[in-house]
Amino acid sequence: MGKRTVVIGDAAHGIHPLSGHGINLGFNDAAELAALLGSAESGKDPGDPVLLARYERRRFEEPFLLQTVTDALAKGFAWDNPLLRWTRNCGMSLVDHLPFVKRRLVRYATLAQ
Repeated sequence: MGKRTVVIGDAAHGIHPLSGHGINLGFNDAAELAALLGSAESGKDPGDPVLLARYERRRFEEPFLLQTVTDALAKGFAWDNPLLRWTRNCGMSLVDHLPFVKRRLVRYATLAQ
């Protein structure tokens, strides 16, 4: 990829379709890039490596966490071992019984952030 290239959305993130968040990541990428370019000095080169590196740093955490959690969920629901299934079910039940965690997950999943 060239030094003056920004990749956003599905082209930037290999997210498992299980999450249903590919489009959300793309929207968040576009919003962050627009905000960064909008706050740049007037006349500043939009392909400036420092500016693009800032964008890359700002967009690292969300896709990384989403990919990690989605991968763990996909693997967790594929377990055949009864002990591992029990552990998974206990974790899901725990989330169900922690309203603040559940609300946060629902808020993220519905983009009501």
